[in-house]
Amino acid sequence: MSRYKSEQVTYNPLKRKYVPLWRLNTNTVTVTHFNPDTLTEEHKTYHTDYIKYHLHFSDSKYPDRLHKLVNESKIIQCLDDLELKVDEAIARQVERWKKSDKEYQSAVVSGDTQKQIGLENCLIYMAREIVFECMIYI
Repeated sequence: MSRYKSEQVTYNPLKRKYVPLWRLNTNTVTVTHFNPDTLTEEHKTYHTDYIKYHLHFSDSKYPDRLHKLVNESKIIQCLDDLELKVDEAIARQVERWKKSDKEYQSAVVSGDTQKQIGLENCLIYMAREIVFECMIYI
């Protein structure tokens, strides 16, 4: 169900009715854009869990903000930017911790790749927890 629909509509001769230019479905994490020039619907589905978390959080706390982003045709840009920034923030934090973590450093020096990978995964999940608080649930 697309709870968020743009106020701007256009006539779709294939459906013989007016359709919104933009729709956001927070359940399927999909943005749909009806292109009036080609008379086609373009879909973009997000697959990262944090975009889904962000949309569900925003839906419950800030629905007016989501309506505004959909109405102004900025929803894809906003979600793409968030996805990129979250990935970068997690990667930066993990790199910082890898440089200072003595156990990780000793695994690298000893060539213990299994331990190295396990520790890196742990650091990723720790970074996600911190980054989510700062960037997803806002």
